[in-house]
Amino acid sequence: MPDYYIRTPEQDESRGPFNISKLLTLAEAGQVTENTLYYDEEKEEWVPLGLNEELMAQVFPKKESIKLRIGHDEEKEGSEEDSGEAGGISVENMLKAAEADTEETRHLKQSQKSFERAVALASMTLGLMMLLSAISFIIPHLDAIQGASNEGTYGNLLNHPFFLVGMFDLIMAVLLLLSVTDIYPLIRGRGMLGLGFGVYVGWALSDPLLMLAFGLGGAGVFLATISQRLSIMLLSIVMGIGGNGALAYLALNDRFAEFYSSILLSLFTQ
Repeated sequence: MPDYYIRTPEQDESRGPFNISKLLTLAEAGQVTENTLYYDEEKEEWVPLGLNEELMAQVFPKKESIKLRIGHDEEKEGSEEDSGEAGGISVENMLKAAEADTEETRHLKQSQKSFERAVALASMTLGLMMLLSAISFIIPHLDAIQGASNEGTYGNLLNHPFFLVGMFDLIMAVLLLLSVTDIYPLIRGRGMLGLGFGVYVGWALSDPLLMLAFGLGGAGVFLATISQRLSIMLLSIVMGIGGNGALAYLALNDRFAEFYSSILLSLFTQ
């Protein structure tokens, strides 16, 4: 049986690996709840236990029971209405409990809705972030593209590393806009590289604004691939679209032209 790493929603530090037997023991001790997060290797993300019915059945095998408190007076003769009031639990509460409408389940449902909304926004917004990033890399190479087109030397474009980065981002943007989510690991790695690259470019050009724009853009892309809450997803959208949008604007104003043209490779000559 598989082992699981777990953590609480409030902490980043994980524990494990634990097998089902150990998770069951922790659940009985109250250290594991339906809101505890486990790492799903297939999705490559942290997911609440309550969203996995099969795992929930193994970790929490006993269903919740409804306990009715029957008062001493109720054992004697009395009307059904009196017994309902004196028993310590109303019919409405009984129905809510039977439908699992408790405070804990409501919290779990809210977490699930937040997760579903975050997932629904991820693909489209990531696609927009990558499209803006592609624009910021491709626009400064328009002269090189025009020259290659006029001379028929398209292979020379391979000597422009940042043009290749722009084409990669463009391809990723198209796939994301088509809701292809299998590329999330690539996008996540691209976001981390964007952070490091932004620090380098900002330092090379002695421009803190560029460092900030690249940093926000890369961090926004990375967060959008791992967000499980709507609030975090909205924050990543602001960071990713804001940062990459700023870079696209600067590129349209020839901010990177000289920097990119100074970095060439000799992979292909015609």
